[in-house]
Amino acid sequence: MCFRSDAGSRELVTNDFPGSGSQRGKRRFPADELPMSHEPATPNLKDLLGTLEESPDVSFVLDPQLCLVYRNQAWNNFASENCAPELATRAVIGTDLRKIIGHDLLPFYNAAFEQVERDRTAWECQYECSSPQLFRKFRMQIQSLGPFGYLVRNSLVVERPHAPSSVSEPGDYVSADSIISLCMHCRCSRRIVPPYRWDFVPAHLDRNLTNISHALCPVCLEYFYPKAPDEQ
Repeated sequence: MCFRSDAGSRELVTNDFPGSGSQRGKRRFPADELPMSHEPATPNLKDLLGTLEESPDVSFVLDPQLCLVYRNQAWNNFASENCAPELATRAVIGTDLRKIIGHDLLPFYNAAFEQVERDRTAWECQYECSSPQLFRKFRMQIQSLGPFGYLVRNSLVVERPHAPSSVSEPGDYVSADSIISLCMHCRCSRRIVPPYRWDFVPAHLDRNLTNISHALCPVCLEYFYPKAPDEQ
């Protein structure tokens, strides 16, 4: 494993990835995808990145400012298989996580990273991330990488076809302005006619829909923003 420098650019070259049969594979990590500033990553971090490349968990590394500096092959595969090939390119490197998390969820995740930084212990939660065809639940785990930032791993917990839908007419979820309100956490849609409730509608998870507005359903609102005792 070594660093190669050409015309002022750096990349990590490693022979630690197994290829087919007895052959040894080679993988290059461009320098701008490594969680480092001026010095090479420690051997432990290099080993970690190599292991992540073989992991089925959708994983990525954020620098201390919560900007994306590395994503693994499982990330690329998931993006390509779920109608988001643009997220499987190097263009995502440098993305500020705080700018793509919904405004309502930002305090929740800010608190999570602050806890990891303060206690140096892993933080985790489960979340739903379904497609129109499959119901999926993941476990997210955030771990500290010290001065290099944070490792975020997303492990698949459940994946199955959606149960038969019991939702009513599609128009029951579309407002007078032709907008569908979708909970940004549990992905349920708000009914605008009685009985007023939030239903899970797989068809509303289609990335091609342009009339989706994100919100928080009452349950997720209470979970992410519990009232202080003096507000009860």
